[in-house]
Amino acid sequence: MGWNHRVIAHDEHKEVYFQIHEVYYDKEGTPDGYTKEGVSVGADSIKGLRWTLRKMRKTLKSKVLSKTNFPKEYKK
Repeated sequence: MGWNHRVIAHDEHKEVYFQIHEVYYDKEGTPDGYTKEGVSVGADSIKGLRWTLRKMRKTLKSKVLSKTNFPKEYKK
């Protein structure tokens, strides 16, 4: 079990927007939940802020997940 940042596509009312969420995984490594709201960028130090931003940038290389069909990949 663990978590990471992932982009989730919100496909609502024929409009799509993308937001970064914390996604949680089960023991097999399958996404099984995510934060209700997208995450903000904040930390208790500049070093911590840099770490958070690096992790968020890294998620842009991962497949986008679908809010509607979570945990499936978003398809246009």
